[in-house]
Amino acid sequence: MRKKPAARAAVVDRGEFGLMLAGVMMGLRPSYEAIDAVEKALGRGVLDVARDALAGKLSMGETAQVACECIRAWGRETDDKGAAGSNAVRIGQLIYDSEDGLHGAQQTVAAMLSLVVTGGYSASGELKPATTKTTTEKAPVAG
Repeated sequence: MRKKPAARAAVVDRGEFGLMLAGVMMGLRPSYEAIDAVEKALGRGVLDVARDALAGKLSMGETAQVACECIRAWGRETDDKGAAGSNAVRIGQLIYDSEDGLHGAQQTVAAMLSLVVTGGYSASGELKPATTKTTTEKAPVAG
């Protein structure tokens, strides 16, 4: 799975999540299609998957499935045929062999899924701009 340098840089530049697998930064793009595929593959909703990820309860296979679907979506978006053709078993093996292992991959997946379930991504899998929920017309007071 070789990645184009321009696509790899774009992941960091946009603040997207990624996993370092076999020395290659693989972007995670949680598009609607990727999340739908995760739900179908795991047989449960993304909210349950996100909760288990945050609690550190995902299995290696579940973590690999989530990562794989989001890597595939990222590969399709960046025209990276290797990433677009990823399979969950191979992604699981690469996670297993990675420096951060399952724990690191699950932390990354959990952070990404927490944004998915709280509206942090568009349906195409792009991060939404950060916004504030409160506004004021008054200037802050120093003192």
